[in-house]
Amino acid sequence: MMGEEIIKLLAVDLGASSGRVMLGTYAGGIVAVEEIRRFPNGPVEADGQLYWDVQKLFQEMKQGILAAVKSHGPLQSISVDTWGVDYGFLDAEGELLYSPHHYRDQRMEGIALALETALPPEEQFRLTGNQSSPINTVYQLFADLQANPELTQNAKQLLMMPDLFNYMFSGTAVAEQTIWSTSGLLTPDSSAPSGEVLRRLELPAELIPRLVPAGTIIGELRPGLQEELGSGPLKVIAGASHDTASAVASIPYGLGGSTGGEGSAAFISCGTWSLVGLETAEPVLSAGACTYGFTNESCFGGTNRLLKNITGLWLLQETQRGWAEAGEPLSHQEAAELAEGLDRSAARIAVLDPNDPLFSTPGDMPMRIESYCIRTGQPVPQTRAEIIRTILESLAQSYAGTIRELEALTGRPVSCIHMVGGGIQNKLLCQLTADATGKEIIAGPVEASAIGNVLVQLTALGAIEVPEARAVVARSCAPVRYQPALFTIHSDQGGQV
Repeated sequence: MMGEEIIKLLAVDLGASSGRVMLGTYAGGIVAVEEIRRFPNGPVEADGQLYWDVQKLFQEMKQGILAAVKSHGPLQSISVDTWGVDYGFLDAEGELLYSPHHYRDQRMEGIALALETALPPEEQFRLTGNQSSPINTVYQLFADLQANPELTQNAKQLLMMPDLFNYMFSGTAVAEQTIWSTSGLLTPDSSAPSGEVLRRLELPAELIPRLVPAGTIIGELRPGLQEELGSGPLKVIAGASHDTASAVASIPYGLGGSTGGEGSAAFISCGTWSLVGLETAEPVLSAGACTYGFTNESCFGGTNRLLKNITGLWLLQETQRGWAEAGEPLSHQEAAELAEGLDRSAARIAVLDPNDPLFSTPGDMPMRIESYCIRTGQPVPQTRAEIIRTILESLAQSYAGTIRELEALTGRPVSCIHMVGGGIQNKLLCQLTADATGKEIIAGPVEASAIGNVLVQLTALGAIEVPEARAVVARSCAPVRYQPALFTIHSDQGGQV
């Protein structure tokens, strides 16, 4: 143990719409995070395809490290978490072959049938625990190799996005298990590549680096970066590199009778995507889980996340983006106030399926909502308040349906739901979720991925033991509770986490 010293480290939390370099501080059994630098993120279009601007993102991360060193140094470690499924190729010299594709790129459309002929969706689920989806790494990799067979000669390693950034920092290439558990390329327990998947799709196993568990120290910051940033030998840690794995690692199970893994608490990680699920001791590979659309992903500490991916606040974010481009910007706070102040009894509100393919790509979201409502015979929301309320109520209804499916699959009644992530700042969404599910909502922390990232680093550094990580969160953060059908909230300590 490292005693009662103040430990400072950096968590880089990279989402699909923005990234942050966060300072994590641990002292006296309490963890705190502070935003050092925030920067936008989004796809770049070139020749009709969508990519991530990796070099720009890396420069932003370096600027964040530089600012943190100047204002808060010395620092002990750094770790990157990101969304799942996307990746980059390294060549024999360890250089990035080209910018990684964005998961909303459409190059998988033409190959899905061929892949699923060789490996049907139900077989993908049985062999990997992952639900089939064209955005999955396995589909993207199959598409890349079909379009560019020379990659089998030119590409020497495939690195998922957080592994890629950790490699750029350290020079060490590994495959961290929580991020690779989203790929559709591993066995259900995420312990090894699925030989059967690789064989059927003729994918080269050599592309997959050495698998390591979350919380592995993989090296130190490259000497050139140490000099450039004035940071000294920061340890580079492969943490719970999938942002949802980091978010779930921060859930303070035990509050209000919730017990997590073996108990009855579900979770919703709420952001651009919404991930609704619960922790289980082992992957759930039943026919029902496959039919309902659930997937299995690895957790920090070795448990399993049984969850469903739901298109989340992307619908609202894309709607707001369109309004802003039309010269009618609306802040998140203004959007929430409009929806909350709506006279629900006289409003035109529809129920959307957030995962309908109509909503999956960038575009005019209000027009797509109108098209969906016409197609499904529902009233078309006309005002901005009605559109926002339709989106939020639809998300809450989708969450509720998923919770009911989880209860049916596991035979375990869900007594409460932990909501974490930036989406919980929308208080109306939290209340609507309580109403739709009939469950108590325990909301917090907001900075779930960053806090989880920090906690995993602390275990790697030996500052805390794995079993006490969630107790640290419970001591450090004040949840906000929402009761079904009561449009009032209270905080355990008088404020939002």
